[in-house]
Amino acid sequence: MKKLAKAVSLVLVMVLLFSSCSSIELLEESTTLPITTEKESFTSDGVVALPYNPTDGINPFFAKSYENLYLCELIYDSLYELDSEYNIFGVIAQSLVVDGTVARVTLSSGFSFSDMTAVKAHDVAYSFNRAKESYAWADSLSTVLSATVISDYVIDFELAFKDIYVAGKLDFPIVKYGTANEQSSTPVGSGDYVFEGNRLLHNTNITKEILIYEIDTNESSENAFKIGETDVYFSDLSNCSFSAISGKTESVLLNNMVYLGVNSKNGALNRYVRSAIVAKLNCEDIALSSYQGHAIATKLPINPKSRVISDIFTVDTKGSLETANNILDRCGYTRYSGKVKTDGVYPLSLTLIVNEDNNYRVAAAYSIAESLEECGFGIKVITLPFEDYQQRIISGNYDLYLGEIALDGTFDLSSFFMSGSYLSKNTDTSAASATEYFRYRAGEISINEYYSAFIEDYPFIPICFRKGYIVNSIDANLNLLEMPFNLYAGL
Repeated sequence: MKKLAKAVSLVLVMVLLFSSCSSIELLEESTTLPITTEKESFTSDGVVALPYNPTDGINPFFAKSYENLYLCELIYDSLYELDSEYNIFGVIAQSLVVDGTVARVTLSSGFSFSDMTAVKAHDVAYSFNRAKESYAWADSLSTVLSATVISDYVIDFELAFKDIYVAGKLDFPIVKYGTANEQSSTPVGSGDYVFEGNRLLHNTNITKEILIYEIDTNESSENAFKIGETDVYFSDLSNCSFSAISGKTESVLLNNMVYLGVNSKNGALNRYVRSAIVAKLNCEDIALSSYQGHAIATKLPINPKSRVISDIFTVDTKGSLETANNILDRCGYTRYSGKVKTDGVYPLSLTLIVNEDNNYRVAAAYSIAESLEECGFGIKVITLPFEDYQQRIISGNYDLYLGEIALDGTFDLSSFFMSGSYLSKNTDTSAASATEYFRYRAGEISINEYYSAFIEDYPFIPICFRKGYIVNSIDANLNLLEMPFNLYAGL
């Protein structure tokens, strides 16, 4: 079990932005984060019951259901975690130094697994290699290439590019070496709880336990809550269906960004025309209407809850027909071909493809088309099955597409700009929005400088961040902390 408090130093990442050193150390301030609460986070009968999918297992590197992945957060610690404003703080990690494309992590020597063996670097390397292949962490770790053990408490991570924000990617679970090879295995962790039978037992409080109720599908998870078998129900609304359930309901802002993808190889979609599209779109209306209020509008690829939002200039998320028309006029789009504006070379006739399986996105696509038609665009919305939709993006057979991406805690956009990613195939990777991105991640320019370049170019157009929702039973006093990627924080 752990010998140190889970809440340790808050990492002040932003102080690095103006550093010119080739070797950058993440500075730490002795600030205790509210990982525990004074009140008991349980129901009136002293226990809490959470849903569990037995077919998915409790091995975090094989699990895919959000029920089990959130349970894993209680059992397994990570090197770093993020608070409600996406500030990074160390858990097992004591410090991090970035030198070129190597990130060296020094571990705290005060952590041990539930079997009382110390957490060491070879456990971290083993866990990293498992996480690289996992459903939950493979995408986030795609730019972290390998891990090399230097000593018992020091490990080096090789990066695809210099990234002073990499700590936010190192939130994968740490398990004991060799205990997570099979889906059916229950790896040994160092978290607050140990998985035992049909319950989770707290490491240090022998009277504190969590019951787990076996469910099979998301629908039965909802039903289990309705009939009182569990005390928590969560939905990420990926099925576009909100159910009014008796209980204490709260929205949960996800890190899923809905955006308008742009084919930069279409000559009509130069950066000025993209600016006109951005100016015209009323993202607040899309969030409220198309997403039925289950989203927050944005025109920047940063979660509105992130602290760094306060360090960036504001961008109006409402639309302006006058501004859009002025931009198009200056670009020479002053004539019409039918109802569509043209500059004499390129008509503003565009296709917008969208996955037909997502009702929210389909509604948003038609809302975007209708909005843009007011300033002279002719938008043909094409709804497609997911495989056809994805194939057309890969092949470049589109002008615009409406997509969604689950961003990690660092808001990494490299998949839009790095060769080899299908998202970058039709993006101008020579534009400032791409080249300046890697300078920003290296700490060579400030966040404001980067996003100034981003809005000058808009390689893609952020629309909103989606919400899910959580319902607690009426008699539950869970006092859950608001932390991204950790639904049960505080139990």
